[in-house]
Amino acid sequence: MRLLICAKAVIFSMLIMLHLPLFAEQGQATYQLCSACHGAQGEGNSALNAPVLAGQFDWYLQRQLQHFAADLRADDTRDVNGKMMVPFAKQLTDPEPTKQLLNYINSFEPVSFKGSLKGDLKNGSRYYQAKCGACHGGSAQGNSAFNAPKLAGQDPQYLFLQIANYQQGIRGTHQADKYGRQMAMMANTVSDKELQDIVFFITEQQ
Repeated sequence: MRLLICAKAVIFSMLIMLHLPLFAEQGQATYQLCSACHGAQGEGNSALNAPVLAGQFDWYLQRQLQHFAADLRADDTRDVNGKMMVPFAKQLTDPEPTKQLLNYINSFEPVSFKGSLKGDLKNGSRYYQAKCGACHGGSAQGNSAFNAPKLAGQDPQYLFLQIANYQQGIRGTHQADKYGRQMAMMANTVSDKELQDIVFFITEQQ
């Protein structure tokens, strides 16, 4: 009986291995719809206000896709960039293609924006730890326990834009978007000078 169970396990593993290239190809094919804005390797595009995907948690990316598809995000007419994501997200309602897409994105190397911004690192660290670090981690590495995404390696211009969106009520107002509403509350405690130094601190993290 034990031998039979082992044999079945080996066969199952072989089947999974045989399908891995196919899953990778399907994820890559789906990503072609994303690459025009987010870059061939998920590096983002400042000119298009498209965030970096490389290095981000797959659970966070999945949640954002679900929020776009369910109109929890980009429900404000002023969120022009977010509105562009909605039709793409609505095409990814099937869990398997979404999983394959996220697995493919996970293969991308993280991006660094170190040296791309100016600011006061000491002040940035102080403000960041006081207002962001408890959720997003001391080095902006993110924290799955708090459902907080990774911020290090994200395009600083995108970070500025999203904080502005939270402050202006463009993002984080939907009643069903618990974490978005939390971020909107915190964003409104940050001054422009503090934000410059906070984002500078984030960009200096690896």
